[in-house]
Amino acid sequence: MIAKNFKKLLENLCNYGLSKYYVLHRSDNHVYFGNVNFDKGHLVINDTGVLSDISPALFDTVWHGGLVGMICHSDKYKWDSLTFYGLEHCEMQPDLDSTRGNSLIAAENEYGDSLINFEGSIYRGFDLLLENSFLPVILMRPIKNRENEVGLVISDLRVAPLKIKILLKLNDLVTQSIQMTKVMKVDDVDMSSDEFKNYFSSYCN
Repeated sequence: MIAKNFKKLLENLCNYGLSKYYVLHRSDNHVYFGNVNFDKGHLVINDTGVLSDISPALFDTVWHGGLVGMICHSDKYKWDSLTFYGLEHCEMQPDLDSTRGNSLIAAENEYGDSLINFEGSIYRGFDLLLENSFLPVILMRPIKNRENEVGLVISDLRVAPLKIKILLKLNDLVTQSIQMTKVMKVDDVDMSSDEFKNYFSSYCN
């Protein structure tokens, strides 16, 4: 049975968009990769089946060595989306004394955002990971940041010894889930009255 405080965490995260993204969960004999939501108070994972024929043991590295950040709902920000924090913000720290650690430290994008200390929306964080050849997935595993906010671990699926065909399929699914969140709300369009008249005067007569 799922612990009450963990269930409350998941319900809260679902209220802020967790269901849009892919989570990884494993049991003794099955690996689930899909979206989570609640149906009549019960947690449901809509499994894609992509990893259904793969041994759960192959994902030990994802659980124990793939940490790249965390997501949570942060009261510090006004946005409706979840917030992504890089490793420097996380209470749990991986061993960065490795080639992979160097990759995490060096990862950044064209705008100067650095993965290791990133703090922003989940889709910007996931974009940053994908641009630097990481394959982000949400684990059903709680984690705290240094400000005592509680969320879920983000891990790198590329640390699992999977076939290229499977990795490409997973990459496509994760990328699509991020692209679907990149929409502009009408409230985000800034146009003055003069600009409106200039562009659309012929329609206002």
